[in-house]
Amino acid sequence: MKKPKAGKTSRFNTAQKILNIPQEQNAKSNGGQALFWIIGVILCAVLFMGIGWFLGQQRESQENYNPYMALKGYEGSRHSFIVKSSEISVKMADRAVAALKRRNIKEAIEDCKTAIDIFPIDSKPYILLTKLYLMTGQERNMFDTLTLAGRSYPNFNNILAMVDDTDLDRMPLEEPAENIYLANFPEDKKSAISFMFDDGEANIYKALPIFDKYGYKATIPVVAGYVSDTSNDPFWGSWAEWKDAASRGFEIANHSMYHRDSIKLHGSDFDISIDQAKDVIEKNIGQKVTAYVFPHDSYSDEAVARALRTHEAIRTQEFLRPYYNRMVDIVLGGPYVSVESANRLVDLGIKRHLWLIAKCHGVTDKISMRSFKSITPEFLDQNLSYIHSKTDDVWVETFSHVFEYLARRKNTTIETTTSGNNSVDFILHAAKPEKLPQPLTVVIKTPAGSTLSSASAAATDGHQLKAWNCETDKICVDVDAYEEGVHLQWH
Repeated sequence: MKKPKAGKTSRFNTAQKILNIPQEQNAKSNGGQALFWIIGVILCAVLFMGIGWFLGQQRESQENYNPYMALKGYEGSRHSFIVKSSEISVKMADRAVAALKRRNIKEAIEDCKTAIDIFPIDSKPYILLTKLYLMTGQERNMFDTLTLAGRSYPNFNNILAMVDDTDLDRMPLEEPAENIYLANFPEDKKSAISFMFDDGEANIYKALPIFDKYGYKATIPVVAGYVSDTSNDPFWGSWAEWKDAASRGFEIANHSMYHRDSIKLHGSDFDISIDQAKDVIEKNIGQKVTAYVFPHDSYSDEAVARALRTHEAIRTQEFLRPYYNRMVDIVLGGPYVSVESANRLVDLGIKRHLWLIAKCHGVTDKISMRSFKSITPEFLDQNLSYIHSKTDDVWVETFSHVFEYLARRKNTTIETTTSGNNSVDFILHAAKPEKLPQPLTVVIKTPAGSTLSSASAAATDGHQLKAWNCETDKICVDVDAYEEGVHLQWH
């Protein structure tokens, strides 16, 4: 006869026999243990629910935290306001790190931006933000962060150290698809640099021979109402000095009449701040002023419109980027910008094909409270020397001259009339053809290893044009006129 299978009851009974536990006694004990475990499970559930509620409240509190409201009540004391701003900035930077650990990059970026806005001196949020933008391929935002850092006093050296070539190499540079196109800069140089010395301090004039030493020129935006009539002013340069600088090829730009924040100006205020300042400068230096620079880099739409009525160019990113979208302006100077960092920016300019606008102020060995983040003459000399060692790749020119080239490049088209295996004929066109004050460099893609023939490049009228092998598979030619045919031959 077949035995029935032992179920749970029979296995339990077998265990009882082996352990010699009376069945009735074991049942009572088992019931007590079950009650104990039920109570334990309930207590644990309540505990976990409590922890979850607490963490939820904490998370909700953090999400609803308004750092700007946390500053309310501290405005009355400058010291208390600064201390509280610093505390809140640290908290926001810590929140950014926590968000990054949760892989919430968007939240981390916003927390860093808030930390900088509240207390722009601490380096940590700049460092985090720079790295986050590099990680996510946001090159322009990364450079904008460096620009922002230059406007305050964080340790710029530490921030710039986050910019790694490996990260940059992951962001490809767009190459023109056409076989013939206009170079970004003259002679197909990879980068342009414009030095601008805002405010027109007297010590800047004394530093101009350093530029002369390397054959470079700079732009000096002066505050018309503060320029001295003599050369004895301890701070402001004189009209005689700026007139001399202009005659030597340095650019004198308009930096307003009295350095007032343009955000606070309206209507007829601009007649004095912009228009009359331009008239005063032109009268005293004897040359036309083409560029306007807003005090504090602060401006409104109305201010921009008024400045462009009488000036060809203004130093704002919104205005310049349509002409060249790889424009970066960064403040050089102060105790936290080393010569090594300035040189590193030069390398970045070459690597990323930048128009780097180096915004500077005083050039002095003395500490001056009136000068914003001045540089020393030694700093300037060493930086220019480094740039000069990169002369094949870097074009150093005044702000207006670089802009003029870029504006003309933007408004020029190339018509290819004939194209062969070893030659090309083309014409440059512009909406308003005029004599080119400076040649435009045209780049022609050729088979690798091509070299210029003896005929080289010539215009329709027969005069020779400068042409050279700018790369192994490219030939460059400087074209000096519109509406004139150009023939280029190679083999």
